[in-house]
Amino acid sequence: MFRWVYKPSKTTHMSLFSENKTKSTLEKPKEHHCLERIRHLIQANITFPEHKRVKTDDIVRATIALAAERRSISGFCRENEGLPSHTACLATLHSLDMDEMRQQSSIMLKEAGYRVITPGQKYTFAIDKTGDPYYGQRNLESGSYTVGGKRKASTNYFHTYLTLSIIDKDRHLTLCVIPWQKGMKNLDAICQCIELIKKLNLKIRCLCLDREFYSAEIFAFLQQTRIPHIVPVKEHGAELKKNLQGKKSNTFQYTLNKDSDAPVTVTITDCLVYMKGRKGKHGIQHHAFVVYGISSSPRTIREIYKHRFAIESAYRLRNTTRPRTSTRDPGIRYYYTLVAFILQNWWIALKWRYFAKTQPGPKVIEGNRFPLAHFARLVMEEVIMRYRAQKILDIAISG
Repeated sequence: MFRWVYKPSKTTHMSLFSENKTKSTLEKPKEHHCLERIRHLIQANITFPEHKRVKTDDIVRATIALAAERRSISGFCRENEGLPSHTACLATLHSLDMDEMRQQSSIMLKEAGYRVITPGQKYTFAIDKTGDPYYGQRNLESGSYTVGGKRKASTNYFHTYLTLSIIDKDRHLTLCVIPWQKGMKNLDAICQCIELIKKLNLKIRCLCLDREFYSAEIFAFLQQTRIPHIVPVKEHGAELKKNLQGKKSNTFQYTLNKDSDAPVTVTITDCLVYMKGRKGKHGIQHHAFVVYGISSSPRTIREIYKHRFAIESAYRLRNTTRPRTSTRDPGIRYYYTLVAFILQNWWIALKWRYFAKTQPGPKVIEGNRFPLAHFARLVMEEVIMRYRAQKILDIAISG
């Protein structure tokens, strides 16, 4: 019998998880002094160049403030006292090491979500991609951070990031962010994410993947490593389409690459939904998924996968705490993305620390009492205490 063996491609990149421990151990998040704790976390893991006239602390605080207020660095530095010029800040950010940020990213994200996850426990994970529109001259060489994709915001090119997230209720943590490069393969990224999960001593209850990851080699790898997973089906081929035309939910076996040297047999669960006028639609909709390692009804499979859309919510929240920039430097864009996800994880950790109901049974979080916008305001209050806005007379040129 054929046995599929995974071989990393030549374009496989470095591990997502640094073998070195973080330079300092942070205490549990507290309601006060979030700005300083986040700054300390970032500086403990990312090396910033030293300048005689520019304090690194001020630059890092400024970038956190940009995320909290959704501003650009040029406007923020110009309007507040005590900060370096925006050109000095950008010169520092341009010199950040992309490889170091990538290696340390999972450490920062894990510590930002302090005590929300418990080693040894099972969680539902999701792997997905998100892209920021790119405009300008494109680098088409292998390894470029400018990646093509479906047209959006008047462009077909993006700075794309692959993320690994926990999507259990009230635990929507982002554990790693991979800057996507031209020539990278989905399977290699999935292997790195699974390696990270193991190093964090977490267990996989289910791995939810986007339809983009629907491929025989990925299914073969996940089956070989016995990782429970759910992936939406791509309806290709007459045989598959015929199986998805029934009037009842069902489960059946299907073989991908049947005529090749490496066929892969998968289990497909087809959940039928009667729309009955919902969203202005009528009739039957087929929701088909490749399922492995999960013994549940088609409707339960669909409900489990619906939690994957929590990652879409995380992307929308990231856009509310991502600094504005028009730079084409992938290093700065990646750093800003990390800051946004760190703020989001920190906010979730605060909710777990201060907004959990006191009651027996599973922990219940009253998230509505502390939205992300409230957390961003608290961070900005700390920023304003350090860097007050310039007065009119300080910047006036007449009168």
